[in-house]
Amino acid sequence: MPRKAVRYRPDIIQAMSLGAGESPLSPDDPDYPWRMLAEGDSWFSIGAIPSSNLLYELRLKQRAVLLNLGYPGDTISNIAQLSANTEFSRRLAHPNWASDWNAVLLSGGGNDLIDRAPDIIRSPSGGTGKKISDYVDGAQLAAFTADVQAAYRRIVALRDSAASPNRGKPIVVHTYDYPTPRPAPATFFIMPITKPWMHPVFEARQVPKLLRVKIAERLLDALAEALLELEQELPAFHVVDTRNTLLRADIDAKGNSGDWLNEIHPNGDGYRKIADRLAALLNKIL
Repeated sequence: MPRKAVRYRPDIIQAMSLGAGESPLSPDDPDYPWRMLAEGDSWFSIGAIPSSNLLYELRLKQRAVLLNLGYPGDTISNIAQLSANTEFSRRLAHPNWASDWNAVLLSGGGNDLIDRAPDIIRSPSGGTGKKISDYVDGAQLAAFTADVQAAYRRIVALRDSAASPNRGKPIVVHTYDYPTPRPAPATFFIMPITKPWMHPVFEARQVPKLLRVKIAERLLDALAEALLELEQELPAFHVVDTRNTLLRADIDAKGNSGDWLNEIHPNGDGYRKIADRLAALLNKIL
């Protein structure tokens, strides 16, 4: 029987631990064949609520150390405000601060979409909308995707700036699978600690329940297609398309359902499925 290939879980350093000198790990440790920088939202965040995340589930064919700057609720627009996001700017491109990364992992765009949903989702003028297009403002959706693309372009430009030690290093991003708009907030044990994310907007705009899943698909497809366009445009910019990876949640479920822990976060099984696709690309390009 052939031996199963060994896969390694990366050792993850929180940025706050590194700065405080509390981490026994170093992103510059030469014993690691692969060193990675991660920045993004709650899908990457360590110690966030929910406690599962995508980075924990990565299994790679080489030992890796990963410096994680992710923060729950962060947007790619905020991340790309490089004058304010000094930690990411320094760790990626400053000649005195940046490590020699093998790859940069980014998770962003989902919170941008949630923040813009009140502008994108509309109530039809006559109050009798029956089609997806009746509830989606096409101009607002196009403006949203243009802003996300502009943010990623700024990050790539920083990576490739003249003094950057990481010019041309691969950036890997992921799309998001299809969330079900439903009344399922993040919880601590059984106590809700957030409100649902998309569901309140669908409620406020009185979107018929039969259309909600399809409208969510339209929005997530627009984001995914915007990222895939960048893959064709930008150098060393890789997109892992994770749509149709997860079992969908039931629209009436108020908690864990399918591969989803709550409305917008996968559960452990869900993150593992997406991480397998992300790891497959990393194992290939590195």
